[in-house]
Amino acid sequence: MNQSSSGVNAQILGAVVETIKSQPEMAKVTFQVQTHWESGNGFKITSTGKNFRIGGQTVERQEPFMLVSDFPNEFGGGSKGPTVCEMCMASIGSCISQTIVAYATMMGIQLDSVRIETEGDVDIRGFTGVSEKVRPGAQEFRISIYLESKTAPKEQLEELYELGIKFSPAMDTLTHGTTIKTTNK
Repeated sequence: MNQSSSGVNAQILGAVVETIKSQPEMAKVTFQVQTHWESGNGFKITSTGKNFRIGGQTVERQEPFMLVSDFPNEFGGGSKGPTVCEMCMASIGSCISQTIVAYATMMGIQLDSVRIETEGDVDIRGFTGVSEKVRPGAQEFRISIYLESKTAPKEQLEELYELGIKFSPAMDTLTHGTTIKTTNK
């Protein structure tokens, strides 16, 4: 295994990039998450996932994941996890971080740490239906990105910052939107 100092397997990452260059159909990935609520749990929601598809083939992770979201006590919840807005902010921070780490690995740049601080504003009059003039989603996210390296020059860190913003799937999805198809079963 060719593990970089970041902990990323650079050999696998490089092989993935080369594969999708020569076989674009392998770049199509479908992730699956199941979200569940049960009576008696208040606002607590559990989301789980294990399998995903890449290039039309199902891949099974060794371990499933589980996320729990909830409202804080002050909103009638049980404070068993972050709110969905906080999970959204964590998702964009995680995605930008992973994008930066991937590019640093591919470019051979040694990073010591990536820290992303995200703050978001939500006017809950929209969510609660109190005001039809206020949309239910977040009005704004503010993201501060901190990259640290003992060896990389400032220009390389600035390039990684730009690459993280430009190529983060979550950043793209949240800033440019996506198609959402719903069904009621």
